Amino acid sequence: MSAIALALLSVLSDIMIPVAIGGGIALVLGVVIMITAKFFAVPVDEKLEAIKALLPGANCGACGFSGCEAYADALAQGEPNAGRCPVGGPDTAKELAELLGLATPDFIPNTAQVFCQGTTENTNKRYEYAGTPTCIAAAGLFTGPNSCAYGCLGFGDCIAVCQFGAIRIVDGIAVIDSGKCTACGMCVKTCPKELIRIIPKHSNAYTVRCRNKWPGIQTHKHCKVGCIGCQRCFKACEYGAITMDGPLAVIDPEKCTHCGKCLSVCPTKAIRNGLTGNVSGQTQPEEAG
Repeated sequence: MSAIALALLSVLSDIMIPVAIGGGIALVLGVVIMITAKFFAVPVDEKLEAIKALLPGANCGACGFSGCEAYADALAQGEPNAGRCPVGGPDTAKELAELLGLATPDFIPNTAQVFCQGTTENTNKRYEYAGTPTCIAAAGLFTGPNSCAYGCLGFGDCIAVCQFGAIRIVDGIAVIDSGKCTACGMCVKTCPKELIRIIPKHSNAYTVRCRNKWPGIQTHKHCKVGCIGCQRCFKACEYGAITMDGPLAVIDPEKCTHCGKCLSVCPTKAIRNGLTGNVSGQTQPEEAG
């Protein structure tokens, strides 16, 4: 055998031996991993997986749990209410009830609504705001630039968190399309003025679209359509559906019979009939310049 052949054989030996050793180690480790996976595998809960497959995955927390997975786990452990998910709606509630052998729950659809009518026409600017264009930032500077310290700031923080394209800015304030809203509640948590509320999705709903707590004369000075606390609606309601939160009238949707008497006596048109829907306007929050 020539010297060249011997040299090549030596080089190949130097390469193949470590490769063989490495392959052997890998093979042994692979067998160990397979055995370990077999003996320590966590069994798949098919019931839990089936529940998770039915939930929408929005993870909004509107069900009262931290997210869809937490609600699914609770249902798998015996939670009796299959109608907690507003995003999934009645179809999801029915499917969950059928899967779990529960009675189909009475599902009452809800929607979010903005309790403010402080548009650019109804309010004024106290100063020109040049800071970060978010509601939370603007609210921190003398409650915001609008004449009504309680009103919508219109920078669209609620738009940024809405997963369903249900919110737009119209004439300076947020407006929610009740046809698209799933009542997930993300916008409610985000609004620094606490202007957004979840109410029953009743096409004939009566609401006081105001959250102002100023005395009436001050409210009217800063917003043309704010509640002035005159109590006319409170006195006109025969069903105890209207209460006074200081100078602010509040309508209880559970007690309201939609008779319309409060609407007819309101001098500022703070009370509105119906839900907002099919709105057009700015669909994205303003970007920082």
